[in-house]
Amino acid sequence: MLVSLLCLPSMSRAQEEDSFSHDCGLEPPGAVYVPLPGPRPHETRWQRSEPSLVRREDRSRRVSALSGLPQTRIRSGALSGKTLYLSPGHGFYRSSPLGRWATQRGNTNDVVEDLVSIETLNQYLMPMLMGAGATVIPVRESDLNPRMVLVDNGGAGYSEEGAAELFSSSAPGWGAPPVPMGNAVEPFKLGDQRLMQAAPTESARVTWAGSIPADGYYHVYVSYVSDPDRVTDAHYLVRHAGGESHFRVNQRRHGGTWVLLGRFYFRAGQHPETASVVALNDSTMTGTVSLDAVRIGGGSGDIGDATLGALPRPRFEECARYHTQYSGAPPEVFAPSGTNALSNERNDDVSARARFAAWLHEDGEDAVYVAWHTNASSSGNVRGTEAYVYGPNPVDGTYNFTGVPGSEVLAQKLLEELTADLQREVEPAWRVRKLRSANLGEVNPRHNPEIPSVLMEVAYHDNAQDAAYLKDPNFRRVAARAFLHGIIKYFAARDGLPVQLPPEAPSALVARNTGDGRVEVKWTVPPDPDGSVPAQFPATGYRVYQSVDGLAWDEGTEVDATSFSLNLSTGTTRYFRVAAFNAGGESFPSEVVGVRVPDAGRVPEVLVVNAFRRLDATLARAEDLSAYDLGSPLRALLESMNDGTALRRHGDAVAQHAVAFDGATSEAIAAGLHMPVGYRVLDWFTGRGGVGGAGPSAAEQQLMRTFVNGGGHLLLSGTHVASALAAGGAEDQAFLTGFLHALPGCSTPGLLVGGLPGGWLPGLSASLLDDGLRGGFPVGVPDVLLPLEGGSPVLGYVGTDLTAGVSSVEGGQVLFLSVPLEALVSPARRAWLMGAFLARAGVLSSAPVPPEGEESLPPDADIRALASSAPCSLNSVPESYENADTGCGCRASGGSMLATWLLLLWTVQLRRTGRRSPFTER
Repeated sequence: MLVSLLCLPSMSRAQEEDSFSHDCGLEPPGAVYVPLPGPRPHETRWQRSEPSLVRREDRSRRVSALSGLPQTRIRSGALSGKTLYLSPGHGFYRSSPLGRWATQRGNTNDVVEDLVSIETLNQYLMPMLMGAGATVIPVRESDLNPRMVLVDNGGAGYSEEGAAELFSSSAPGWGAPPVPMGNAVEPFKLGDQRLMQAAPTESARVTWAGSIPADGYYHVYVSYVSDPDRVTDAHYLVRHAGGESHFRVNQRRHGGTWVLLGRFYFRAGQHPETASVVALNDSTMTGTVSLDAVRIGGGSGDIGDATLGALPRPRFEECARYHTQYSGAPPEVFAPSGTNALSNERNDDVSARARFAAWLHEDGEDAVYVAWHTNASSSGNVRGTEAYVYGPNPVDGTYNFTGVPGSEVLAQKLLEELTADLQREVEPAWRVRKLRSANLGEVNPRHNPEIPSVLMEVAYHDNAQDAAYLKDPNFRRVAARAFLHGIIKYFAARDGLPVQLPPEAPSALVARNTGDGRVEVKWTVPPDPDGSVPAQFPATGYRVYQSVDGLAWDEGTEVDATSFSLNLSTGTTRYFRVAAFNAGGESFPSEVVGVRVPDAGRVPEVLVVNAFRRLDATLARAEDLSAYDLGSPLRALLESMNDGTALRRHGDAVAQHAVAFDGATSEAIAAGLHMPVGYRVLDWFTGRGGVGGAGPSAAEQQLMRTFVNGGGHLLLSGTHVASALAAGGAEDQAFLTGFLHALPGCSTPGLLVGGLPGGWLPGLSASLLDDGLRGGFPVGVPDVLLPLEGGSPVLGYVGTDLTAGVSSVEGGQVLFLSVPLEALVSPARRAWLMGAFLARAGVLSSAPVPPEGEESLPPDADIRALASSAPCSLNSVPESYENADTGCGCRASGGSMLATWLLLLWTVQLRRTGRRSPFTER
């Protein structure tokens, strides 16, 4: 019988000091816990007719009583009226023996369970559940943003409008705690609250306005004190960079904690009209609105002591022990073994997760508790997925369920969905074991006797194959979606309702000018969410979101067709994303496309096509956590990988020159939604490559040839286009050498590029490329280009004689960049490079003024990936570039016909041009 221990991290570190079998969540032998806190004073039974905690409200103020709480949706879904208590397991804690903050699991195969689990839940599972209508209560911080603005009632940034008699004060409420915050401090008992009388129409309002520290996405939280006198439709308005979003909150529920409204884009500075939260007193009920504090952003740690201080890292990395304290829970929840000894905090973290759910859950609230973990074994050879419910037995593979009824049914549904989805989309032989039980504190009914509870071990982080999947964003997405589907099917079966799964997002999308200021957005029907053909759960409608910059989005416009049209003024730049919905919920939004409207009587001259399809572990960034004895694990944060927004950078670069453009995904081109006909310039970008790093397909190559041979001008950019084509067949190689007039070289380029003397980009002085720390994805190790006959070097890697851009003429102008255009950090430098090409293509009458000065490598630049790539020589010309991802395929062997052919071409070209090989005299 397999013995799955759940608790064997790599412990070659001093963490063993306070670690025994409870590291996996087992109850420590002989543990004594204080009793659970009783019902909170405000609690009354939650009636089925009562509205959910938070509901989104559309512009006409029509409220769906059961609508959920995602960052975009308004409609209800399959999980409307349900609450999900979500646990990402371990996190940083204060280790008294180590004398520092430490994670509860070590770095194994570049995976730290404490980090990978919460990255997955915060970026995938939580918004998926919200999109299906659920109220989600995480037991750790849900915002990845380490910045925060907090405004309390009566403090700076707080203001009231309305008659004085409509307001009053009472205690307790949130109050600013000391920093570092002590081990037993209860911040929601340190201050007071204000009360505002409700009225049928607005007659008073309150505003919380803070100074946003930096542009970015922030979660918005409100706090209040619950009471039977509160209204169930307290009206909140969030003012953000994309506009205004309205909410209704049931203030009879979940008071004395942080309640999430949504995720919004804010711009830096003190801008009350675009960075504030407003509470209005209009209500359909008689009662009061509680006014306490507002928090924008996740922030960093607050809880600590004089010796260790607070965790100097993002709050979401803290374990649940501290999040539950910061979120208002009493000591019986966050410190059930006492608040005096730090050595108990790691033990208490396990029980605090379940106890927080029991403390916040109210009688009659329809809820479940789901924990996401990764596993480890004694050998490192075990793989697969397991589910655990509570039983008195240890973790020995047996089943003796004694937990909260319903837990075993929920666990079985999750196992069934993980089996189906992982075997269909990840690995056909993926193993999912039978349901098990164990005396795990997180599902123990003495900590949470109120709701069904399940602990899932998704994969084994100590197994190299499973760890590779855990680092893969696609695996995380598929596994998270399986959780979503399993939870939906659990509730549907229990309630006797038909299953309704939310749709997938559209992938083929185009936005184009159709004339006289008319803009059309078109897309194709997305695939079925469970892979069925024909679709069992088709989209019944779509929501089209608009943005002026591709970052801050409006509330969306609902349509029932696969197209949307609107009129825009001349010179307007507009970006679009589309989400699909049905009775099950709303999908993630699509990738970004956009347009700039031309002057009257003119047509757009540029088509921008996003062919950046890569989203895998190669885009993750290693973070130096050696201060915590973790080495450099991979961090898979989508906003610094491929979040689908790259087209906005190209669109902005074109729009800076008042040139009109259309935008599309490469899937839209492949699906025939749009073709590059009538344009003067085709801007085709691949970022770090297609799926798996693939280069342009044969059909895409032919499209580019036809476009250029017809007199059009092509700007093709991407990190590994050259190396991917060189590794392909004869047609790929012919496109590379005969059309792009280049070959991939072997070297270690830097993060600075600049125009070459004698080329037509001399005005582009040293310009910084993104390493994943400058607002975009890490450029990785881009190709070095060796120009062939017909190609001229125009862009190089600063400090070397290596080429990063080759220009040629094939009917029309061709500029081939081995660095992604969007990876240039400076918007001004991106715009100048684009303008220089537009001038060369005849779109602009003259080249723009070059940017002044040079950029330098920042002190914190992440150059480890560059330094780790092996140098190449002519004796190691690559036979295959598969999985190399170094820009030169140095891990491959030589000796093939292709190697011989490439070597011959290199030699001939070097002799013809008289250039010295950059690979000699090393």
